[in-house]
Amino acid sequence: MKNIFRLFIIIILTISAVWVNAKELDSDSKAYLSYNKKEGKPKVFVEGIRLDFDYLRRNMQFVDFVNEPAVADVHIIITQRVNGGGGMVYSMMYNNRTFENFSNYTLTSTSASSDTQDERRKNIANALKMGLMPFVNESEVYNKMSIRYTGREGVPVANTDDPWNHWTFRSDFNGNVNLEESRKNFNYRINLRADKVTEDWKIRNSGNMSVRTVKYINEDETYTSENISNNIFSSVVNSLSPRWSAGAFLSYSNSNYTNIVYSVSLKPAIEYNIFPWDISDRKVFTIAYYIGPEWKKYYEETIYDKFQEKLWEQTLRLDLQLVQTWGEIEAGLNASNYLHDFSKNRITFDTELSIRIIRGFSVNFDLRLENVHDQIYLAKGELSLEDILLNKVQLPSTFEVGAGVGVRIQFGSIYNNIVNNRL
Repeated sequence: MKNIFRLFIIIILTISAVWVNAKELDSDSKAYLSYNKKEGKPKVFVEGIRLDFDYLRRNMQFVDFVNEPAVADVHIIITQRVNGGGGMVYSMMYNNRTFENFSNYTLTSTSASSDTQDERRKNIANALKMGLMPFVNESEVYNKMSIRYTGREGVPVANTDDPWNHWTFRSDFNGNVNLEESRKNFNYRINLRADKVTEDWKIRNSGNMSVRTVKYINEDETYTSENISNNIFSSVVNSLSPRWSAGAFLSYSNSNYTNIVYSVSLKPAIEYNIFPWDISDRKVFTIAYYIGPEWKKYYEETIYDKFQEKLWEQTLRLDLQLVQTWGEIEAGLNASNYLHDFSKNRITFDTELSIRIIRGFSVNFDLRLENVHDQIYLAKGELSLEDILLNKVQLPSTFEVGAGVGVRIQFGSIYNNIVNNRL
């Protein structure tokens, strides 16, 4: 009897030990399966361009969109540039904030100039999804994802031969009318473009005509102001190296507002970028120099007793653009003067800043300063009160200043996933 009891005790202890060991193995197995998997959905903050966030929220429910980069797992900055065909190239910079052993990277998406708004937002959403997959794979939602290929086997790859040889052509017409009992505004503008863009060459040709007409009616009298301008621009730029470029620029302009019958200029130019052009979606710092002749003819005799003249002008231009997770900076400095008289010059500084100071607090600022001493086209004689009030002619000025500032404060829930378009 004692032997049976001992055997029973041994069996119970053995079963208990096996059960405990099995539980530990199961626990270890689960721990292994969830190793390094981040809890919940990846938190994503997206900024840079105007997006249809309602569309993104509906079609990207595998992530949580948040209102602040400080609480995000992934901070995405999107920039855009016009491509050679007139469409857009979107650069999406994925900045990892919380995932281990992940580096930052950039993906691109392209839209055609003929794409609709729906097609553009689909392209952007699909590119965002693909770029987020590495982060999703390291989160708990990875096993709820599936990838589907919508192509068909045996379908040949599209022929990449370009019968247009990279040339693109575009025309636009815009007009508007604003009518009141005592004031009428009529405006229209026509634009034409013909461009060719390759890795080595950039050829641009454009022309536009703008007409702005304003009529003021006072009892039996009608006062009319009509400003007409025409511009033609052509340029050829060659990529000499990853940082150096050279080109030539030809322009024609006509404007009754600035007393110019015609102004024709031909200027060779050279440019150097401190950074390689292949990272221009994140940072650019260029130095450019232009020099060349100008031929001008005026409607009325100028303040320097000229009806027409030939001049030489030089220009130095510096441009800076930085796109970082803390904000964006754009700044430009332009200095030009006529070679026959260095006192006839213009210096322009313009900048736009958008900086996130701390979580929930950001500021934006824009400033434009101009020191103007090159208005050689101004008509001689006194200006009438009618010309001034109707804005018929350019007024003399030695400076121009423009500035703006904005502050944004946000607090509360960090999540931004709900779509509700009701009243």
